[in-house]
Amino acid sequence: MDQLLRMVLAEFWGAWRFRWIAVATAWIVSLAGIGVVLALPSVYEARAEVFVDTRDPLVASPGQGTDVSVAYVRRLLLSSPNLEKVARQTDLDRRAPTPQALQQLVADLQRAISVRPGGGGIDANLYSIVYRDTDRRVAEHVVQVLLTTFQEESLEGDLHDDLRALAFLDDQMAEYRRRLEEAEGRVADFRRRHAGVIGGEGGYFARLETLEEQLRQVRADLRIAREKRATLGAQFSASESESGGVSLAELQNQVLEAEKRLDELRLIYTDEHPSVMSTRETLAALQARVDRRRDELGPLVGLGSAGDAVVENVRIAMSRAEIEATELTGRERDLLHRIGELQQRMDIAPQLEAELAGLNRDHAVLLSHYEDLLKRREHLSFDIDRKRQGRQLEFRIIEPPLAPLLPVRPNRYLLAAAVLIAALAAGAGLAFVLHQIRPVFATGDMVYEQLGIPVLGVVSMAWTQRATWALRRAEAMFALGIVSLLAAFLVAFAAMPQLAAMVQRWLA
Repeated sequence: MDQLLRMVLAEFWGAWRFRWIAVATAWIVSLAGIGVVLALPSVYEARAEVFVDTRDPLVASPGQGTDVSVAYVRRLLLSSPNLEKVARQTDLDRRAPTPQALQQLVADLQRAISVRPGGGGIDANLYSIVYRDTDRRVAEHVVQVLLTTFQEESLEGDLHDDLRALAFLDDQMAEYRRRLEEAEGRVADFRRRHAGVIGGEGGYFARLETLEEQLRQVRADLRIAREKRATLGAQFSASESESGGVSLAELQNQVLEAEKRLDELRLIYTDEHPSVMSTRETLAALQARVDRRRDELGPLVGLGSAGDAVVENVRIAMSRAEIEATELTGRERDLLHRIGELQQRMDIAPQLEAELAGLNRDHAVLLSHYEDLLKRREHLSFDIDRKRQGRQLEFRIIEPPLAPLLPVRPNRYLLAAAVLIAALAAGAGLAFVLHQIRPVFATGDMVYEQLGIPVLGVVSMAWTQRATWALRRAEAMFALGIVSLLAAFLVAFAAMPQLAAMVQRWLA
């Protein structure tokens, strides 16, 4: 520890030789630093407090919270038209010689003006409007004009903007309605031109698969019906041989059933339908059998036969089986015809369906946009009606704009203290560096440590009285230089605002 102390003292006395250079350096750094600190532009802050009622459900619902209210108030206050008026009324537009520069100035104002919420509870609707500028009066004037402009135009201007927005929505809806009608016309025309190819539900292959499945089912039902008809035919032949033939009443009943079936089919299908045609053929055949049977019976017509009661049930079932088989045969021919038509269009049907899907997709997109515009228009119309009835945005100035005399930045006192410390450090550092460049042996121990030469003794300097007074005067001058530097900084601290204002006016 003692050796370290001796080394520190030796370095100190070595650097002490350059104390005048250190003092001069400290003064130069101090003057330059203080000049820079005083030349820094002052930034003043203007602040105002306003009350804005955002409790209306169309402004901020209870579940949305304060952030939505702050965003809404900020959007109202810092709209581009408002800020352009503020720039013109406060002469800030003089800083923007071109329209592009004015737009940039408005964007800078939007970033520079701060809208801060007051907090929760009773202060939930209080907002602080803050703006900073290098000119205190400009900062205060900007906030004042901003609030005045907003207060004057918040009601009428807001309603006017809503009316313009409503007119814009009406124009957009008319345009989308026209495009939607054109899209619907294209879809209808496409369906009309390709009705035989893309008609029905589902895609082409789905309809083809459905028809093939129906054909398989019809063929299975037809096979069962034919087997049933064959079985009933065998039973009828046996019964007829026993009863002596088919009765006229039975044939007439079959004719009536066939006519009834034909009437039912005509209600469903046209006369060209296979089922109608087959039923008509069956009815003609039965009518011919009735005529032949009436000719055979001759005068016995109407007297009946003893075997009629035996074969009647079999005859009725066989007649129904015949009709069912005929209908299934007609359905089979119809399904084969339709399947054939679809198979002939296999090359063009998928492409047409893809085109139809694109048309439907465009129509769906237009319809979605149109419905969205309709919802927005209804909401805006309700908002306009609400405003016209007097439920407007409530806006009151609680504290008018005020900009304190002292700037918020830069902190010149802190910077001046840093300059003082940096000046003293620069002077001491320069003296130490010069000592390292031009070193001397301050003590005999340093001679021994550096050169390895034993020092037997040290001869002290014998100062004359005149030299002693000269040395003391030099030390006093050095102390005076340090004290003067500190005193200059104290004066600068005391008169910092006045000095800064004077330098700012001189630079301007």
